[in-house]
Amino acid sequence: MHPYYRSLEKMAHHASIIEQDWNRFVEQTRVKHVQQGTVLIEAGELVKHAYFCSEGLFRLFYTLADGREYNVGFSPEDDYVTSYGAMIQEEASTFSIEAMEDSVVIEIPYHVLKELMDTSHMWERFVRKSVERLYIRKEERERELLYLSAKERYHAFLLKYPGLDKRVAQYHIASYIGVSPVSLSRLLRSDPH
Repeated sequence: MHPYYRSLEKMAHHASIIEQDWNRFVEQTRVKHVQQGTVLIEAGELVKHAYFCSEGLFRLFYTLADGREYNVGFSPEDDYVTSYGAMIQEEASTFSIEAMEDSVVIEIPYHVLKELMDTSHMWERFVRKSVERLYIRKEERERELLYLSAKERYHAFLLKYPGLDKRVAQYHIASYIGVSPVSLSRLLRSDPH
């Protein structure tokens, strides 16, 4: 077994996915090395794969017509990364996904995932649980943006992504919490955590 599959294999084992189904999954997916700065999914591109980040870090971001970018999420190790809505609806992604560090992903063709879900109740449950976690994260993010102050959003970022403040430039964190880099600097000076 390739070491990059270990975390995903543990999750699959926890979900009671049988060895035969797991082996079929491994045979139909591949390990992909992604260099820092590489765009894994470009806005406007059709999405045909989900990815599991085994090593590294990705950011999910929107680019406005004037070139400004807004980070909407991060996907560190042991997390899935893709444009789920675009993949499921077979549409173009509305946001981009970029490697912030040299990274390694498991590339999962969507048609393989659908096949596994159609033939295995355990795979269907496994994917459903993963999507439920994604939905909860999205709902929490919306609540944070609507109800929390900048300081509270920064603390929520630290809780949601432990240690990421040491791996990500401040301007990316500022974009994620919805403030300017100058405002984040000011906030950090007045409240160093």
